[in-house]
Amino acid sequence: MKNLLLLISLIFIITSCELFTARDSEEPNSLSSSLVPATTPDILFSNFKTSVESKIVENYLACFVDQTSLQKKYSFIASSGSRVQFPVLSSWGIEAERQYFNNIKTLSLSGNSITLKLSNQINTPLGDSALYQFDYLLSIQTKDQTITGDYQGTAQFKIYLDSRNQWVIVSWEDLRKDNLRSWSDLKGRMY
Repeated sequence: MKNLLLLISLIFIITSCELFTARDSEEPNSLSSSLVPATTPDILFSNFKTSVESKIVENYLACFVDQTSLQKKYSFIASSGSRVQFPVLSSWGIEAERQYFNNIKTLSLSGNSITLKLSNQINTPLGDSALYQFDYLLSIQTKDQTITGDYQGTAQFKIYLDSRNQWVIVSWEDLRKDNLRSWSDLKGRMY
């Protein structure tokens, strides 16, 4: 009788806590819903633009070289005036990109608060690498009115095909246009 009560109690506990029922699946992180493997340079820059506008840090960083897939180190060459004003830009790498972009994500307003226009594309294919140049207009709305506004210039990217057969950004040089605020200025202020 004691064993029967124990068995009934055990069955009751198991069925009441739904131990063997399927649970609803969890929503995935918004990591790469819009990230397409960058098998062409056009896809790489589309991913880059989308990740900036959607503020998805992981997708943004996926556009840059990962040394496990390509033995090259990422470098960012800031516009000349910005290097003087923001010395941190002189030794800018992937971790600086991560910190800057996390800060942008935190400070920018919700919704469509960042737009990026890339125009006047010039590209020079070099086999497993290429040089790409764009004029850019980056518009951002933040909680800080001194940061809100437009950033303009020319971006020169050196991209490579990595061991996964995907294009990645290995170097980025930012060139200022006239006396306008450049992307380097934004990075320096947001680091």
